[in-house]
Amino acid sequence: MQNRNGNHLLTFLGILILVYFTGFGQVTAANAQSQYIPYHGKNRVKYDNFKWHIYATDHFEIFYYPELEQHLERVAGYAESAYQLVSSDLRHDLAFQIPLVLFKTHSEFQQQNVLPADIPEGIAAFAEPLRNRMVLPIDEPPDELYRLIVHELTHIFEFDIIPQSILGQSMPLWVAEGLADYIPGVWDPLDLMEVRDAAVADIIPRMTVPDEFFGFTSPRLPYNLGHAAFEFMESRWGKQGIREFLFALRSNIVGGGSDAYMEATDLTAEDWDREFSQYIRDRFLAFRDKERPEVYGRNLAPDPRVSSYVAAYSIEPSPSGELLAAVATNRKDQELDIILISIHDGSVIRNLTPGFSQDHGYDYISIPGARWTTVPWMSWSPTGDNLAYFVRKGKHKTLIVRNVLTSRIERRFDMQMVDEPESPAFSPTSQQIAFSALENAIGDIYLLDLTSGNVTNLTNDNFAAYAPTFAPDGSSLVYLARVSGNNKLFHLDLSTGEKTQLTFGAHDETAARFLNADTLVFSSTATDPTQPIDPDIARNGNIFNIWTLSLSTGLLTQHTDTVTGNVSTVPISAEDSDSKVGFVAYFKGNYSVHTMNLETSITEVASSDFGAPGPIFDFQAPLTHTLIVDNARRKGAFEKLFMDGRPPINFGVSSSGDILGGSQLSFTDLLGEQQFNMFAVSIAQYRTASFSYANLSKRLQWGAQAFTQTQFFFTPGYSQYSTFDFLTRDQAIATQTMRGATVFGIYPFSRFRRLELSAGFYHSLENWDDPSVQTANQAFLSNEFGVELFRDGLFAPITATYVQETTVFREFGPLAGNTVRISFTESPKLGNTLSQRSVDADARYYFRLGDTGLLAFRARGFQSWGDYPDFTFFGGNSEMRGYEYLEFIGHKAFFANVELRFPLVTAMATPIGILGGIRGTFFFNIGAAAINNQPFTPYTSEPEQVSPVMQVLTDPNTGLLTPIRANPMTVSGFRLKDARASYGFGLQTMALGFPIHLDWSWRTLFNETWENMLFGGFTGGEAFRRPKFDVWIGYDF
Repeated sequence: MQNRNGNHLLTFLGILILVYFTGFGQVTAANAQSQYIPYHGKNRVKYDNFKWHIYATDHFEIFYYPELEQHLERVAGYAESAYQLVSSDLRHDLAFQIPLVLFKTHSEFQQQNVLPADIPEGIAAFAEPLRNRMVLPIDEPPDELYRLIVHELTHIFEFDIIPQSILGQSMPLWVAEGLADYIPGVWDPLDLMEVRDAAVADIIPRMTVPDEFFGFTSPRLPYNLGHAAFEFMESRWGKQGIREFLFALRSNIVGGGSDAYMEATDLTAEDWDREFSQYIRDRFLAFRDKERPEVYGRNLAPDPRVSSYVAAYSIEPSPSGELLAAVATNRKDQELDIILISIHDGSVIRNLTPGFSQDHGYDYISIPGARWTTVPWMSWSPTGDNLAYFVRKGKHKTLIVRNVLTSRIERRFDMQMVDEPESPAFSPTSQQIAFSALENAIGDIYLLDLTSGNVTNLTNDNFAAYAPTFAPDGSSLVYLARVSGNNKLFHLDLSTGEKTQLTFGAHDETAARFLNADTLVFSSTATDPTQPIDPDIARNGNIFNIWTLSLSTGLLTQHTDTVTGNVSTVPISAEDSDSKVGFVAYFKGNYSVHTMNLETSITEVASSDFGAPGPIFDFQAPLTHTLIVDNARRKGAFEKLFMDGRPPINFGVSSSGDILGGSQLSFTDLLGEQQFNMFAVSIAQYRTASFSYANLSKRLQWGAQAFTQTQFFFTPGYSQYSTFDFLTRDQAIATQTMRGATVFGIYPFSRFRRLELSAGFYHSLENWDDPSVQTANQAFLSNEFGVELFRDGLFAPITATYVQETTVFREFGPLAGNTVRISFTESPKLGNTLSQRSVDADARYYFRLGDTGLLAFRARGFQSWGDYPDFTFFGGNSEMRGYEYLEFIGHKAFFANVELRFPLVTAMATPIGILGGIRGTFFFNIGAAAINNQPFTPYTSEPEQVSPVMQVLTDPNTGLLTPIRANPMTVSGFRLKDARASYGFGLQTMALGFPIHLDWSWRTLFNETWENMLFGGFTGGEAFRRPKFDVWIGYDF
């Protein structure tokens, strides 16, 4: 998997996959475990309808759609060239054709179904071990796209050498990603910066210890140190040594053989770490005396030890020179935010984007792909009141113009006419914004008119262009273009369209800004071309330093000589200096922000010393490919079905001790668009199974399923607190068995809202689990409630459901947001079918308190009518803590919960490993259920006479159960009449991936006299009020 330097995002795959693929319709297998995983899941929207074709080459089956045909020949050549390189280096061949799934842009790549999970913006591509598929967008410049293909193809070779899909084990991350970065043979300057920093700052982690990479800001550090580790092995043992190490690692993982380090290198793991660490220190020894960030003055970035904001990646100065806007990771929210920092002391003035991104009407603040900190992320208007930046909203990005003074969003521009826009730049008049974007996977510079909303392509050529900036007079732009494998600065005259290359040489520049009308300031990996340089210094340097360029004279001046790298260089207005700049530095694994005056120069050279204008050559892969028309065909819908991964294990325990266990077996095509699922789960001894088909190829997802479901519940009349005890718990258990089939459709309006429709037939049969009490109990219920509760017949339901899920999850469950699910079912009378109509509504709201505390609210209501109304059952777990699991049953029902959830211990070291900390909960529940023609008064304060049931006997004449009542008694005062309530506290921890709950609860009707009367004498009331302790495994609502 290639990381684009993006921030890490958490995804709860095990939960969301299960809910997403079994949550269709009213009657589904998902009902069997909704008390254990009570979430509905967000949507993965398929915005585009891809018409897939397959093109075969010697080593690949390339999956593409017509919009990619113009790139197919080029990409096929890249792929075959990559195969030749990797196969040659590893001396290994694959016995199969590799499925290579192509997307035109990253936004289309994010719609893939190969992995059943959202792809964060920071992931550039991935390879998966199950079917050895490579999945990637082709929107990077040609040389970088080629290296991306090499990277992912290396993973396929790794999977073949060490077959992880069979073993369920994986090689260390630094091995997997380091080898994939090593094989292309090219260092990105930002990647090499991290390795050089680890060496100079003496913070090289032990590579053989899995947890050593924790605590570093950059998620790419394992990739980069892994890259260096393979260069270390090549320098010591040659490429043959690398191959021997991989096969030794295979023996170790597959067969539990000897230590891979000892077998391949004759070094213990400890000795290998020590020698690698020394190699890195020696390699970068010549750089130890270069400038460190502290020489530039105070670090203005928030201190990660005391602040929620860490790792400021990109900065933008206010026109006044008093403030810096910085994009930083918010550790509390685990999202990017834009904060305002004082240039004078680094204090955080304000968070412009507080709360979660979805609260502002977008998914997240967008990052500029692989260019990362070398291009701007935002722009401050010359008037000083607005800040522009790009966000992701659905498939496309949106340009946000936010008022800095009020923090309000002033304008939103949906950029549906282009792909992947980035790096906005206000014009001097604040009436236009220039930016870079893609069209047909080719990058250009565009201009947005803020008045009309019109967008114009300014460069319109075949070279990837990025990071525009306006000249002070607005007559021209300077931008980056990738030519001949490097990023160089170009000048664009807006009146004539003439483009002029400004910088030359085999090194990279970052985005430039105008320090004044004649001077550009930027970062560059250039070194003085007039002086000789040691080859090892050149190979290990490649350092971004701050440079300026005079447009009138062509003089280039180097101003810093840093040990790691200075990027995101911006001019800052200052009364005492016309050459003040701000920039982002990197040292000891963290980003810092500094300012300095460009008063001294280290090197001065002419731009012509690096070269002169000449032919520009596009990247050419080692092998070319000529398309063979007969090798292309339309992909079949059900072509090449296979089992999709190891079946997951689902586990839970109810608050009454009933154990849930289950699994799911899935078969899909290579693109994951046609899915067949076999699902089985049991709660106690009651089993549920389903077989379903889902078509996920378009935005409207549809399918069908056949199912059999048996669910148990407790019949009305049973109470665990009654002294007369005419039914034991086992005798009171009834079962509902449904068998049938449904067709369904799901249309997602957005990531957060969808409409579900289903229709079908099912047969429902309710019975007592114990046949010996069937007749007596049925007669008792008929006499007591005047209704035939149980049903035996065929229903033909049509269901419409609206789902809204904005909940933000953490590893322990919900943290913020809300959930709404409203369902309406109509089962009409069709021939011999039974009729009923039902409404089910469930709403939740999570109010965040501090970092991980919250107030959780839930309300659910259910009502069914008709000749054979449906009923619901609930209780136990997080629905009604303190009561039996599924204790409540009725045609009409409601319950409500209020819970205060808070952290107690963040994490715990135990003999069995690190457990997920301890959280506390204070809770209050209230709920009720009733049969339709049963009097239903949830609460009352009116006095009334009640004849308590003291005993239930069998009538010798009729054989029916007959309640024996006491003399009438008067009860008054507020009380819950037909409703029930409880309160208490609980503890939760995570163990082996499952949330374990311990609850102490007290039941109440808010009136002791009423409790005593209701539950059969005084001892029944005491039993009802007795504290109850429950242990259950499952997720909170």
